[in-house]
Amino acid sequence: MNSDKVQAVNQSPADVLSDGMFRRLFKEGLVLSPQLNEVYELALAYYESKILNEDELVDNGAYFIKVGDRLTRHYLMCTGEPLRLPKYSSSRLKSFFEKNQFRTGYATHGLFPYRGKFHPQMIKALINIMGLKPGDTILDPMMGSGTVPIEASLMGVKSIGVDASPFCRFMTQAKYNALMLHQKPLDLALKNTREIFEFYSRAAGSPVAGSKSRNNSWKKDFSGINEPTASFKSDGMDCLVELIGTNVPDVIDFLLLAYLDSAGYAERSKRRTSFDQFQAILERYIFVVKKIQYVLKDSESILAKADIMQADARSLGIENSSIDGILFSPPYSFAIDYLANDSFHLNVMGANIDALKETMVGLRGKSIQEKYVLYIEDMEKILAECARVLKPEKFCTMIIGTNDNQLSKALDVPKEEVTGLHKIMIDLARPHHLVPVRVLTRQISGIANTMRNEYIIILQKG
Repeated sequence: MNSDKVQAVNQSPADVLSDGMFRRLFKEGLVLSPQLNEVYELALAYYESKILNEDELVDNGAYFIKVGDRLTRHYLMCTGEPLRLPKYSSSRLKSFFEKNQFRTGYATHGLFPYRGKFHPQMIKALINIMGLKPGDTILDPMMGSGTVPIEASLMGVKSIGVDASPFCRFMTQAKYNALMLHQKPLDLALKNTREIFEFYSRAAGSPVAGSKSRNNSWKKDFSGINEPTASFKSDGMDCLVELIGTNVPDVIDFLLLAYLDSAGYAERSKRRTSFDQFQAILERYIFVVKKIQYVLKDSESILAKADIMQADARSLGIENSSIDGILFSPPYSFAIDYLANDSFHLNVMGANIDALKETMVGLRGKSIQEKYVLYIEDMEKILAECARVLKPEKFCTMIIGTNDNQLSKALDVPKEEVTGLHKIMIDLARPHHLVPVRVLTRQISGIANTMRNEYIIILQKG
């Protein structure tokens, strides 16, 4: 036993308790974020405090609300009412947003719920501890709902977000654009909610309450939304423009995202009418926009550019050694069928779902064994691409969970003999000179019946 350990054992309880753990980890003047209650969060906060200077902690720190006598920008983004939920919202939903106000309920991250979504606060911290600074570029090759590009933009870090799904591209672009929307059309939208709802119902189709089926009345005109060279056109478009006082595509897309969000709720529940859902969601969306724009204005923040694209992560059209950092979450193997979940939205986008399935990692193949083999094959290609575009000595971070039950079936081995996906990913990365420097574990609360832990794997390119 070394002398340090002997000294620690021999300290009196009074000395240890009076000194406290916090002051051993953090310097004077730092105040931790409320609701920080997991070990991995404390670890990320500790790394932030060691890597960032005081000004950087104030501007972009994730797990601190105060540095000396200065409030952090993260605190200013999160404080106050997190989201304007409708009065009929369940106590469980209200409690979730109250408990996660500093984790996820800020900026435009709360627009549109999405399975497997990151905690933005965690992403902010990871961007910091990977050493990314304003002006650098981060890549998320499987961006999903766009947490990485949106959070990076708020931090002044440029980003490239890639996803095979046209709906993910649309959703992320709409959430990013919402950070800069003019508010006058939104105020008009609140005054004409019924008419706007009826327009989108005609143009995009109406979901059947409590069912994944729907009528087939959507217009193919929606397939050009958010495409730079295309214009949004549909029957009654002039009427919509008159209602909101603008034909700016960003506003029209924002309203469509709110409609698609309400359609998703309508498919899952019969408790409220589709219009009631839309009205409540639109009010929440507009509240979110006004709140974040107020914070950004007061802090004189300049948003960094985000390039949002639909593409295949297995073959990125990005220059060699041009990216300063990579942060992404591979699909939970084949645990979530994102195409089935997004079927209404994808149909509105005019997507060919059968063709899209062949580009979605984790969905290719028929049997569970074939899906596993193709999943590993695809992930090896993606890691090779990440290594190719990443600059030397920079970091690639993956966040991934393991479904031992599925892997047991796919590999035909007992559950207790399953090798976790995080270990498999580390092994796949090594031949591409991506070496692990830290692995953190976080508990999963939402889908703990299938996956108990999620792993944050920080790799460095050698």
